[in-house]
Amino acid sequence: MKLLSAYEVDTVFGMAGTMTLELYRGIARTGIRHVQCRNEQGAAFMADGYARATGKPGVCTIIGGPGVTNAATGIAQAYCDSQPVLVLSGASPAPTQGKGWGAIHELNDQAAVTAGFTAFSAMVRYPEELPELIARAFAVFRGSRPRPVHLSLPRDVLPTPVEAEWRIRRAPTLPMPDPVAIDQAADRLAQARHPLILVGGGAVGTRKPLTEIAERIGAPVLATNAGKGILPDSHPLSLGCSVLQEASKQALADADVVLLVGSEVAAGDHFVAKLEISGDIIRIDIDPTELTSMYAAAVPIQSDARAALLALSSALASRKPTAQRSEGESRVREILGHNAAKLTPVEKLHARAWKILRSALPADAIVMGDATQIVYTGSFAMPMETERCWFYSGSYCALGFALPMAIGAKIGAPHRAVIAVAGDGGVMFTINELATAAEERLALPVIVWNNDALMAIADGMDERQIPRIGVEPRSPDFVRLAESLGCHAVRAASAEQLAQFLRDALGADRPTLIEVRQDSPWLRG
Repeated sequence: MKLLSAYEVDTVFGMAGTMTLELYRGIARTGIRHVQCRNEQGAAFMADGYARATGKPGVCTIIGGPGVTNAATGIAQAYCDSQPVLVLSGASPAPTQGKGWGAIHELNDQAAVTAGFTAFSAMVRYPEELPELIARAFAVFRGSRPRPVHLSLPRDVLPTPVEAEWRIRRAPTLPMPDPVAIDQAADRLAQARHPLILVGGGAVGTRKPLTEIAERIGAPVLATNAGKGILPDSHPLSLGCSVLQEASKQALADADVVLLVGSEVAAGDHFVAKLEISGDIIRIDIDPTELTSMYAAAVPIQSDARAALLALSSALASRKPTAQRSEGESRVREILGHNAAKLTPVEKLHARAWKILRSALPADAIVMGDATQIVYTGSFAMPMETERCWFYSGSYCALGFALPMAIGAKIGAPHRAVIAVAGDGGVMFTINELATAAEERLALPVIVWNNDALMAIADGMDERQIPRIGVEPRSPDFVRLAESLGCHAVRAASAEQLAQFLRDALGADRPTLIEVRQDSPWLRG
């Protein structure tokens, strides 16, 4: 824990167990903050939310065996969303491993359990291995595509005394772009008649060069959920995160050159097996495997996105583009107009709710959205002017992550407004973590959108003429449940009430659950 403190770790999320007691001795000695979750899945989600809000690695401490399998969903989500999370788990005593002796919390090969959804997973056999493994973890977090790392610490290894002082090791620098590829990309973009830019989470931190490029070549900018807000939604070239909508998909298909930056273009953003992109793709990504994925690049550039876009902006400054900014802005207005005209009745309800929430939130508020229909609509209906404000994990698409992720985000960014938005079905997966938020005295609004069903699945059954089976679970009284866990709780009976409840919750002395029923008459305007 002293070594982690030297790596600027100030908070860990977790649950103590008999096999991890020595970790807690270290936590006490270093003064690192420990946030006690109610389930290890919550700890992994909280560490993920902390990482998203701060840009620093999130850390969780859990027991081995059931602690690892409980946390697996949160770890896998962080893997799919490229988030830096360090998981420190206990493990059965080293001599028992692989023997099948029935040791407490025994897994036959615990490191292998998480190997498929971590950058690497290692079983520590000797204390001397730890400095190198932790340095390797931070090299992943800071010098490449960030993904979770899991270190298993056997209960007989943890108490072993260490003589030498452990020191941090410097992480490698981020990869820089190939100048030849930058020139090739600049030539293609300058000659493009209908260019378009698509940005994902890997492009966070690139606003200035991204804006310069878009304005110079007149390219509309489309974002994934992870890229939402890099270019402000109010910018006249911004299509926002409307890749879910048909007119935006068509614009992507019609583009003759697409600059794709820091995104795997996951299906959770657009809900189709593969987007149609017929033009040449210039692809910038830190991960070389993405450069040869299903969206193959005519010009692949392995690089940190900011370095590549700075170089590309500089290269374009000496070229005269074919497309004009005014043309791009006109295309954006037309595309957004088509999208607005195609909203379904339910999407209009969602959009009205988001308009109310937006009016009551500061510009830099963090929204953690669960896997629920109102959040799908929010991808394009909730305006964002700043990056690292909108989070929705559509790739792994677990249920229930919004609440614990919002807890981690609020702890990581205590001076910012943070809200969670979840459906009545999804919130029940992690509702126990309201107790964690209450114990931490977090001013955290939790919006529960209640339509009495797992509605996305119910709609799918209706479309296929399948009877609704297992998709309409009975909800509890959310107000009484939240109050029993130490929270404030209210039901919104009007648009004005919803806005005021949210404002009050942002300054409260504990979390506030705000229930909003989809069938409320006031949502219809």
